[in-house]
Amino acid sequence: MIRPLKIAHASDIHLCNGEEGMPVRKAFEHVIDAVIETEAELFLIAGDLFDHNRMHDDVIDFVYEQLARIACPTVVIVGNHDCWGDEHAVMQRMDFTRAGHHITLLDAVEGASVTFPELHATVWGRCMLEHSLKNKPMAGTPPRTADLWHIGMAHGLYVDYEETGRSSLITPSEVEASGFDYLALGHVHMHRQMRHGNTLACYPGVCMPYNPRQPGLLTIVHLTPGEGALAAAHMLPRRRPLQKKLAEAA
Repeated sequence: MIRPLKIAHASDIHLCNGEEGMPVRKAFEHVIDAVIETEAELFLIAGDLFDHNRMHDDVIDFVYEQLARIACPTVVIVGNHDCWGDEHAVMQRMDFTRAGHHITLLDAVEGASVTFPELHATVWGRCMLEHSLKNKPMAGTPPRTADLWHIGMAHGLYVDYEETGRSSLITPSEVEASGFDYLALGHVHMHRQMRHGNTLACYPGVCMPYNPRQPGLLTIVHLTPGEGALAAAHMLPRRRPLQKKLAEAA
């Protein structure tokens, strides 16, 4: 019989280099803290872990250090900021085994699945080659093949109206047809949930919002047999005001 499952879902971390990137690093530390504190059994990063592909080695090493702090299975896909087809492609430089064998990067352009028998779950996602009109994040979603939680990951723009001029679109009909119990989305910087058919799709919010008065977010998802998916935004510690930081440093 399928078991309950708790998932932590984050996206759009946008780690970057230098002093500019220090607040983002702290925010990502808070994400990892939350994965540990909530006792999540599966961690999903739905794209844009990095803000761009020209990442310095110290940022990459920082990611390894943080991901090594958790033990639960972790699945990562690329987004439009760290897409696979860029000539500098930071994700092609990554060796996630340096963080541990619990990390899986779904790097197949045509899509791929990973199964976690101990969680009674499979996770599917596509590797974004380029962020363009041709990119279809939900293309090739696989059917459910076993009595396991059927989980998807996609980085793109959900639209519920006729849209022809934007890249990497995700539509209600694609969400419903996927049959996923939960679809972990990335790309939109706010917490938003949509349910089509039996599928709950969700943007998790971001760990470092543009407005420092707003808390950072990730999403905690509960999958319960007979009930499906229930997701809720989880608040992270707020950023300290710059004035307070300066006063403490004086």
